[in-house]
Amino acid sequence: MRATAVVAGLAVAAVLGGGAAEPAPAAAAPVAHTVLAEEPELFDDVLLPDEGEPAPAEEYTDWETDRTLTRPWLLDPCSPTSYPTDGQRLRFRTVSREGPEVFDARQLGVYPTPEVAAEVVAGFRRVLDACRTGRTDDGAEWTWVTAAADDLGDEGFLAASTSFGPQAPRGGERIAVTRVRNAVFLAHAFGEFYSAEIDEGAQEVREVAQRFVESV
Repeated sequence: MRATAVVAGLAVAAVLGGGAAEPAPAAAAPVAHTVLAEEPELFDDVLLPDEGEPAPAEEYTDWETDRTLTRPWLLDPCSPTSYPTDGQRLRFRTVSREGPEVFDARQLGVYPTPEVAAEVVAGFRRVLDACRTGRTDDGAEWTWVTAAADDLGDEGFLAASTSFGPQAPRGGERIAVTRVRNAVFLAHAFGEFYSAEIDEGAQEVREVAQRFVESV
C-alpha cells in the first residue's frame, strides 16, 4: 500500500511515542544575541543528497524540497522533543520521498556560528540519552541506540530505533547526524526495522551523510 504524507507522519509519531515521556531538556537556552565574527555560511547553493531527483520506481514519490524554517527535526525521541536552538536557525531544508511503508528524508539546519551548530548536535545526544526507552499511552514501547561515527566529520553519530505495541505498526528509524561548520545535517529513514541496532539500514543513512560531507 502506498504510504502518504499523513501515513508517514503518523508512522513516525507511532514509532517515537505518544507523549508518555516528558519533553527532554534538549539543550541549554540559546544566547539571546549571537556576536558574529564573520558572515555565516548559508549553504543555499549546496544540493542535499538526491535533492530534486525523480522517483526510482513507480511506487515511490519524487524527492521534494521543503524550506519551512519551523519544520521539526525528524529526530524526536521524546515525542515531543524540545530543541531551544530551533529559534536560532537561519535556514532549514527538508528533502524527502515516500514509498510503500517507508519514508526517507534529509534535513539541513544552518545556524549563526559553528558553536551554535555544535550545541544542536549536543542537544540531539541529550534527548537520546533522556528518552532511550519509553512507552506510549496505548502501550507501545520504543527503544533507541546510538553509535559514534567519527568518519562523518564533527560530532558525527548514528541512531536507531524500533517500536511495537498493540496499536502501533512495528517499525523503526535509522538516523545519521553530522555537523559541517555552522550547519547540521541529518539523514533519516523510516521503515520495517524490527530491532534497535546499528545495522545495514544505519549504514545506508551513514553513506547518505558521507555524501553530504563530501559535497561541501
